[in-house]
Amino acid sequence: MAHLIPTTKKPRRGALYTREEIKVISKYKDEYKDQTTRALRAHVFRTKILVDIFNYWDVNGTLPSVETACIERVKVSNKLESE
Repeated sequence: MAHLIPTTKKPRRGALYTREEIKVISKYKDEYKDQTTRALRAHVFRTKILVDIFNYWDVNGTLPSVETACIERVKVSNKLESE
């Protein structure tokens, strides 16, 4: 499994996650692929993968602040009302 984690410092072009984030996510790759139905995969995704990645982002401070998220929501809702 370790051979699947990239060893370069820069993520590949168009990558959504950094090397460190991929390390967090890749712990559950085998378990996710072993699930036979979409519902079971969703369960692993929601209860394990998302929890770990959000905890990683929280520890490293990469989550947007609540104020920023509120401002973005207000902008979106104002934009939709004007159209």
